[in-house]
Parts: sequence; structure tokens; C-alpha cells
Amino acid sequence: MSGGPLVCVVGSLNEDTTLRVPGLPRPGETVLATDSFRAPGGKGANQAAAAAVLGRARGASVAMVGAVGDDDAGERSVAALAVCGVGVAGVRRLDAVATGTAVVVVDDAGENHIVVDPGANGALAAGEVERAVGDLRPAVVLAQLEVTPACIEAAARAVPEACVILNPAPMPADPAFVLELLDRVDVLVPNQAELGRLAGRPTPQTPAEVADCAAALAFTGDLVVTMGAHGTYVVPRDGAASHVAAWPVDVVDTSGAGDVFAGCLAVALACGADLVDAVTEANRAAGRSTELAGARVPADFTG
Repeated sequence: MSGGPLVCVVGSLNEDTTLRVPGLPRPGETVLATDSFRAPGGKGANQAAAAAVLGRARGASVAMVGAVGDDDAGERSVAALAVCGVGVAGVRRLDAVATGTAVVVVDDAGENHIVVDPGANGALAAGEVERAVGDLRPAVVLAQLEVTPACIEAAARAVPEACVILNPAPMPADPAFVLELLDRVDVLVPNQAELGRLAGRPTPQTPAEVADCAAALAFTGDLVVTMGAHGTYVVPRDGAASHVAAWPVDVVDTSGAGDVFAGCLAVALACGADLVDAVTEANRAAGRSTELAGARVPADFTG
């Protein structure tokens, strides 16, 4: 690793099977795929890969804390992160459980449905997370919700001086534990639907509705709400809210765009960018990632 700032990503590692279809299936409908491929994935690993690839030019380092099974899929997942420049010493290999898996269905418009079997991600121990993050002493800790709540809480408390970024996805049916965790979070990065769930309101559709949800949430850190093609709504803890426009792109596949956004945001903040500049960088990288197929950016992606 370089001597620059360190981002530690705590989260999931999966092996993804992606199916291309003309249109997403309706309930009870069978759709024939036009193409398929297998690739390493997991929200945590995708964010770590994006952070490492995009942070290379800044001299930032990225480390992954998570778990895989003692199987071929786990070996492929860890090796793929290492190729991107991610430190993988904090990834546990577990004997009694398989590596997590995901099935990603993507239509011709680039929209997707994703189903995840957590596997080893659900068996990661909170104590191991706290020790691994504590030993790394990162500038930024980035977490999602594909590992257990106890692991996320352990990551958030491991290094008190670190900036903790939480991407609350996938949002659970009961978001109570996420709300309880917010006191330990410095930057919260939900999408519109996730913000609505946290605020106890319908999914906001306009900037005004996003602002109402943000006020109802009463979060005291920095709030960054991703709105897809409508850009990003930013509510700093100590300043006026603003809107950052989306990057214009020709969309091929939206899967993983949110992970690219989170990884880029984490690196930019670790390297000293202010919040709006970091969001602007992340918007550009996430937008450009949708011009590529697959949920993870390649090692030569420049954002």
C-alpha cells in the first residue's frame, strides 16, 4: 500500500451471475436471457475495487475487511480485489460456509433486478471486524448493509477519529438498527428509496420531497442522496443544501453505479476534497461506469 490516506471498506464479497434480458420479468413471467457472464461482486468488494482504481492517481490506499468461503469462488473474489490494488489481509476465509452469491438481471435499458445469497458475509464476526479495522487505522471507513448489523457497528466504533461513511443498502424491512447507528455515522449516502424508508415516508421524487425527508430524518452528519439520472442532493451538516447534476452518459448497465459513487466519494473525502467537490467527482465516475457492462469497474477504469 502507498503512504497516502487509507480507506477501509467493511462489507460483502460475492460472486455474481449477470443475465442480460430484453425486459425485466413481471411476477410469474419467464424471460429468456440473451447473454450471461460470471464475475466477482458484492457491494463491499465493488466499492473497494472502485475506490482502489480511482484512488490510484491520488496515492490513496484501500483495504477490504470481509469474509469468503474456503472455495473457488472465494479465491476468485479475493484475487480480483488484489488485481485492483485492494489490500486483502482483512478478508477471512471461512470453512463452514460458501462464498456469497448474487444473480443480477439487466434489461436492454440498463435497469436491473438483483437477488443475493449472503453466504460467508453473514458469518463474519463483529470482533474480527473491530480488530481488523483497528489495526488498519484508516482515515475513512466505508460500510454497507450486506454484512450483519453487529459488524457494521463494530466497524463504526473501531477507530473513533475515522470518517465513517454508511451506504444503507440493501435497506432492511425494519430500518430501526440503521437509525440507531446514525450517531456513529459522519456521511450517510442513501438513494431516494432508502432515504424515504429511513424517514418513514414514501420515496421522495423531487428535490423538495428529498429535502422534507432529510429534515424529518434529523441526521446530524453530512447527507448525500443519490437520485440516479436526476443527480445528487447534498445536505452538509454545517451549510446550505445543494443539488449536483448527473453526468451525461449513454447507459448500458446501471448495476454497481451506486457502489462506484460510494467508493469514489470515500477516496475523495479521504484525500481532503470538500463534500460538494467529492460528490461531483463521484457523480462523474458513477455515470461513466454505467457505460460499461457489469457491476464492477475494470482495473483500468479512470472515472
